[in-house]
Amino acid sequence: MSTVPIKPKPPETHGTRQRLMEAARAEFSDKGIESATTRGIAERAGCNEVTLFRHFESKQKLLAAVVQETSEEFSALCECRGDFSGNLREDLERFARVYTESLERCEGMARALVGEGNRRPTLCKELIGDVLEPFHRSIACYLDQRKNAGFVREDLDSMAFAEVFTSSLFGGLLRRTSGLSELDRDGWLRETVEIFVRGIENGK
Repeated sequence: MSTVPIKPKPPETHGTRQRLMEAARAEFSDKGIESATTRGIAERAGCNEVTLFRHFESKQKLLAAVVQETSEEFSALCECRGDFSGNLREDLERFARVYTESLERCEGMARALVGEGNRRPTLCKELIGDVLEPFHRSIACYLDQRKNAGFVREDLDSMAFAEVFTSSLFGGLLRRTSGLSELDRDGWLRETVEIFVRGIENGK
């Protein structure tokens, strides 16, 4: 009686690649981009360096892939759609919470790239600069609408506000998670929104 030979299962290419991406993200976040090693990444992923190089060829290409994936994830998380109340404090707090929650998900990579942004300005721009532009535009568009309705100062530069607003929130995240601020997460969001709203409200 003949038997049909059992074919070996094909390698889990996608699963291995994703494990390497997650391991790389953790390695870059924990050790920084320069100190992270392909050996350490491979060990975290439960494979060897040969497998890593077969998928990504080099540490630089793996880093680029991780930044791209993180950028796409951050862009999706940073969406702030739907109806707004029209109340400046409530709506800006909503923007602030969406942005902060998105940052918290991608904090490790953001920290790694900020720390070495002078060495890798292009990658830093991709993850922190380009990804934020649509979110900045959505904040600016909202403020322009409130400006036309008479609730926001006419001389406000809405895009500049969006950039400074998100920068303050990012700085707050770094300070809080480093133990440098007495404000907790909610306190930082509340105070940031209050300070910014008082600065842009139409005083008429």
